[in-house]
Amino acid sequence: MAASVISVVVSTYAGERHIRGCLEMLQRQTAADRLEIIVIDSGSPENEWSIIEEMQAVSDNIVALRTPRESLYAAWNRALAMATGTFFANVNVDDWLRDDALELFARALDRYPLADLAYAHWAATHEARQAPTEHDAVRFHPPYQPALPLFYCYSGSTQFWRTSSLAGLGGFDATFTACGDLEVLRRLTLAGGQAVLVPQVLEGFFQNPEGITQGSDAAQREEHGIFARARAETPLQRLYEVDADDAESVAGGWTTLGNLAMQVRVPWHDKALNDVEFALHCYAQALAALPGYPMALHNVYAELVLAARFDEADRSLASVAPDAAAQIRGAHLGLLHPNVEPACRGAVFSDREGVSPA
Repeated sequence: MAASVISVVVSTYAGERHIRGCLEMLQRQTAADRLEIIVIDSGSPENEWSIIEEMQAVSDNIVALRTPRESLYAAWNRALAMATGTFFANVNVDDWLRDDALELFARALDRYPLADLAYAHWAATHEARQAPTEHDAVRFHPPYQPALPLFYCYSGSTQFWRTSSLAGLGGFDATFTACGDLEVLRRLTLAGGQAVLVPQVLEGFFQNPEGITQGSDAAQREEHGIFARARAETPLQRLYEVDADDAESVAGGWTTLGNLAMQVRVPWHDKALNDVEFALHCYAQALAALPGYPMALHNVYAELVLAARFDEADRSLASVAPDAAAQIRGAHLGLLHPNVEPACRGAVFSDREGVSPA
């Protein structure tokens, strides 16, 4: 069977100094003979187009389109509509990919046909398209679980999709300027999708101070809005294996989500997230589902005490029987964890033949 085509979109705006190096990097990929490289010149004021035409003359796998200035995600959607590949990936002009990155992503999705997206560990680099050095921080990611996009974008700077999955989600929301990649992950969870982790450092994310994710506060505003929407609109059953007709099961699911809000490790942060307010919201949902649910009561009290919100901690036990309240006050302040599993657990790809993934 012939290897599947990989469609890769490169959108450029004021990227003349990067475009040649980016396209040369893609031609060095071990999967170069199966790449369909779609370059979108998004109304750039610089001279990328002449470089693109020069490289098209010697490479038959480059397709190019010039458009008026539009959002990054509108450009990606144009490429998605043009793509003929089984897989679809974006590559930023100033980021680095290991030479076998696209091949490994494709193999991961080939091995796991239920997975919609493949992702990997990455490094925060300080030179455009340069391989990580010992001085660059590496961001290690856990295996997929559906609740991750309620807290951070787990996919790295290159998203590697099964084309049919991304198209089925409607592509990217072109109204975003910086966080459309996070927003589509929200919709993937909402649709019950899955992702597979390739546990190797395959990407270098250039920390460009003038880039769209760091050059303004747009990313932060968009990110907060996406998190709020994901937390408000994602059914608990999409996140955890819970029985909607069983109050204790629902309470356990909400408590588990609250615990994740306190303990999730965002790969580029040194400490756990500790999102106290969202955790308290989740525990409140647990208690609404099953009043007096012991684990939620304990965790509310523990988190309020640890946050030095002592009056609120006392009030949280006001409706609890005195003996039960005394037991909670005398217990350790660690979180209690219900026996609740994620709605799905993402696979971990191994590129060693005959070795089962972890």
